[in-house]
Amino acid sequence: MNWLENFMSNTTFELKPHQSTDLVLREIWRTKDRLSAAYGHDVDRLFADARQRQKLSGHPVVNLQSKRRKTR
Repeated sequence: MNWLENFMSNTTFELKPHQSTDLVLREIWRTKDRLSAAYGHDVDRLFADARQRQKLSGHPVVNLQSKRRKTR
């Protein structure tokens, strides 16, 4: 049972103020590690796949680089 299942169950689950953030951060890190491992810890492969999925999604993509103005 993960922390969320435990939290959502009928049992009382009390956290100290810093523990709730720690649990969330641990879950974020765990997810990041799994995602990284899925691409052999290769950032270029991860972003190449993300760009490909972005193209296939059909959603409009905004490029903020082309919208920047020159500063005076």
